[in-house]
Amino acid sequence: MEFLVLGSLAVRRDQTPLELGGPRQRAVLTMLLLHANEAVSVAQLTEAVWDSPPVSPESNLRTYVAGLRRAVGDRLVTRPGHGYQLVVRPGELDLDAFDRLVRQGEKALADNDTEAAAELFALALGKWHGTPSDVTAGPLLRAEFTRLQERRLAAVEKFAKAAIDLGRFDDAIDRLRRESAQHPLREELWALLMVALDRSGRRGEALETYAAARRHVVEQLGVEPGARLRQLHQVVLESRVPSPAALSAHRQLPMDIAEFTGRESELRRLCEPGPQSTVVISAIEGMAGVGKTKLAVRAAHRLVARFPDVQLWADLHGFDADELPADPAAVLESFLRLLGVPGAQIPESLAERAALYRDRLAGKRALVLLDNAAGEDQVRPLLPGSSTCLVLITSRRSLLGLDGVKSVFLDVFTPGEAVALLARIAGADRVNADREAAVRVAELCGHLPIAVALAAKRLARRPQWTVSDLVGQLERGGLGARGVFDLSYQALPDHQRRLFRLLGLHPGEDVTAESAAALAGLTAYEAEDLLETLLDEHLLQQHTPGRYVLHDLLRAYAAEQVMAAEPPPARATALRRVLDWYVHTSWNSAVRLNPQRKLEIDTADPAVHPLAVADHDAALLWCDTERANLVAAVRDAAEHGLAQHCWQLAQCLWDFFNLRKHWSDWIDTHGVALAAARAAGDRTAEGRMLITLGIALREVRRHDEAIECCHQALAIFRAIGDRTRQEPVLNNLGIAYMATGRLDEALACYEQSAEIARDLGHQHTEAVLLNNIALLHADAGRFDEALPRYLRALEIRQEVRDPYSEAILLNNIGEVYRGLLDFPQAVAHVDRALETFRRIGDLYGQAESLDNLGLALDGLGDRRGAEKCWLESVTLFEELGEPKADEVRARLG
Repeated sequence: MEFLVLGSLAVRRDQTPLELGGPRQRAVLTMLLLHANEAVSVAQLTEAVWDSPPVSPESNLRTYVAGLRRAVGDRLVTRPGHGYQLVVRPGELDLDAFDRLVRQGEKALADNDTEAAAELFALALGKWHGTPSDVTAGPLLRAEFTRLQERRLAAVEKFAKAAIDLGRFDDAIDRLRRESAQHPLREELWALLMVALDRSGRRGEALETYAAARRHVVEQLGVEPGARLRQLHQVVLESRVPSPAALSAHRQLPMDIAEFTGRESELRRLCEPGPQSTVVISAIEGMAGVGKTKLAVRAAHRLVARFPDVQLWADLHGFDADELPADPAAVLESFLRLLGVPGAQIPESLAERAALYRDRLAGKRALVLLDNAAGEDQVRPLLPGSSTCLVLITSRRSLLGLDGVKSVFLDVFTPGEAVALLARIAGADRVNADREAAVRVAELCGHLPIAVALAAKRLARRPQWTVSDLVGQLERGGLGARGVFDLSYQALPDHQRRLFRLLGLHPGEDVTAESAAALAGLTAYEAEDLLETLLDEHLLQQHTPGRYVLHDLLRAYAAEQVMAAEPPPARATALRRVLDWYVHTSWNSAVRLNPQRKLEIDTADPAVHPLAVADHDAALLWCDTERANLVAAVRDAAEHGLAQHCWQLAQCLWDFFNLRKHWSDWIDTHGVALAAARAAGDRTAEGRMLITLGIALREVRRHDEAIECCHQALAIFRAIGDRTRQEPVLNNLGIAYMATGRLDEALACYEQSAEIARDLGHQHTEAVLLNNIALLHADAGRFDEALPRYLRALEIRQEVRDPYSEAILLNNIGEVYRGLLDFPQAVAHVDRALETFRRIGDLYGQAESLDNLGLALDGLGDRRGAEKCWLESVTLFEELGEPKADEVRARLG
């Protein structure tokens, strides 16, 4: 006999289901099964079956028991004075099997066999299909169901932990997403989901997960999340642990395609083992729309088991009419960040980045998918050096010049493959009813996969059509794949057609409901509805929830349609609106990232509704997610003569680029904005872009260029009499001089800038300059001159409430007191600095202040306390890739 309680209640004898009676009788059986081989009293059964029991429940229960005995026979026994007992033999109850597998999984964990544990937990969860819903449950049975659900969730968490430890992040994420949606107040599910996302290189999604968890807890309970979730959120924000995740970039691959059809011989060739002595490189070559990316993604997902350590993906935009081919240096920067290299440690040159990338992948079982390659020169720096790696490349060009490449040429579908795809989307019955017409549809689509898919979707949306009707439509349209695009586009209602063609103007790779709304002058709700419709029509693709992508051919088609259907003023208005949206949402983010910085931007179009950014974390998350589009928006603004949008957006991105150390994007966007400002003859904007570009050049140690930018900016602001702008230029010029050892020139710049700040009443800037002047004196050993300037700067900082700058000052003051041999004062000030750096999440500041605190404690004779600080400092410096780690480590010797 088989008893099933983990789902729909069922009892089977020799695979035959038995009749179990009505909902209350089934509730009695459920309670007996949950306490199998135990006596269950009449009082317990009464509370299990009724919220408000009848006058004599015993009589009803005897009736239910009699009905159950007709099904299970003498397995249901009466225990006089104790109630009723259901006899269940080993192996008969699915709940027992579930519990047994969980216990075995726990034992495997105790034996450090995580692989076996994950398998056992997965098998246990596979037994579960829910709790009985076809019963009338009273309070006691509802409590039993809650207890049962708790056992299941505990198993889910054990499975997720094991999967994460094994690097199987996709398995953990899939299950945790479902469970956290169903149990939003169970914080451990959210915590594990954050860990899995962070370790798979999806830091932004991990932060989104925390925001979702917090929203549920606050809305439903009115309290903040527990300490574990809050601490984990801080860890992800600070990237304190260079995730093993970062070395297992699972889910970097795009989603596999459910409607993938054919290509079996090509798949076999791509998936067959290659040489053991060199990196395996496979290039999928073929015309646009032939399905190269879909084939590469399907092959990559099949190969994941053989390359479980790292999976990286990049779209190289080799043939995007609206975007330049991706710079290999920028792609390497992205890959290195995913591989756990902090931004500050990423080298500037392409050769150095490529070398570090090869080093990080050495010995790793890594799969790298490079989509839409422009040519061999773009790809070469992105190739790993280890024979344990495999590279899949797609391109419209031959890549036979790559050493050892295996070329897979992809032609259009065979007639059979095209008809199979048509049947999969439109329905096999309809296609089989008129195979001849289906073959004709394939011919009219040129057997091009994207065209066949669109035609099939058109047929699927018209259940009254036959395949022959579709043939008639296509024959009237003509022009092969272009005719299919026309057919799909022309069949859309006017408002859907309008949004589709306007997407041909959207900057960057993908679009959200909010940015599409700005483009079209709609609400976000209206735009999302239209985007989802276009997705259903196969005119858009979606790799990430909430973000929509146009295929290259459809993007070009949309651009043609917008040029043909929208007059120049309408196109200009649409582009200005979407750029307004990016400028103003970036401004909202910038003021969260740095409330002290004053940014001036123009008023947005009334039809534009920028995103409100709640806090610092939300600002970083939005910038991280939109980074590629933001860079593209700066370029688009310049290309279309919208100079103000160009430089205003660039200045709004400055704090983000500085925090994340995206130096390539920083230098690129500000260089473009500088050229746009000069072309427009806007001297003020030119000077401002020179300031921020100079800072970026200084950051990457191009000091001569940084100094030249400062001199040009200073000349501009002096010429137009803008003392407010001279102040930061002189400060930055002083920093650049100081970095090159020109201390007298640096001091002169600082003092000129400080004088301007005092005259203008700019306390924030005055404090910055007092700090820099004091730092210069302290570096020269003039501690008596440094201290009063530092203390005055601290007074100002405390008035203007700038915790970051205040922490820097406190640490610097500690150094000066240490130089004056006043170690108690040094400890007191550095302690305060460390506390503030920890509160605002500044890792570098923590590392610096820990080193400084260690030196101060050592001066007091507390060697043990000093070594503890230095150990923590070394850990942080190593994580940041700072050479200073070696200097601090030497103190431990």
